[in-house]
Amino acid sequence: PEGKYLAIVAAYVETADPHAELEPGFKVLGPIVEKFFSVTDLVEPTSSGADDKIFLSKSYDPTTHFETTCLDIMDMYKRITGKELDLSALDMEALREGGGM
Repeated sequence: PEGKYLAIVAAYVETADPHAELEPGFKVLGPIVEKFFSVTDLVEPTSSGADDKIFLSKSYDPTTHFETTCLDIMDMYKRITGKELDLSALDMEALREGGGM
């Protein structure tokens, strides 16, 4: 709706009061209609998966643009295939339009 927007305030927990850590971000937003708050542990695989062929991703971190998730996917691809992920041959415009490569 007009005048409404979705905002994400996220951070690594550094104190015993994570909600208070985010308070400066909440204040910048002004009046908040509804707030969802959660704290989640970060986990990552303990092995590469090369020996047991079980390839696990890391958990999501507080970045809101998914950069670290993309890096994790590229790392998993390399661990599984042994090759760097190369997307240079993709036709991005065709993908945007619902086509293929």
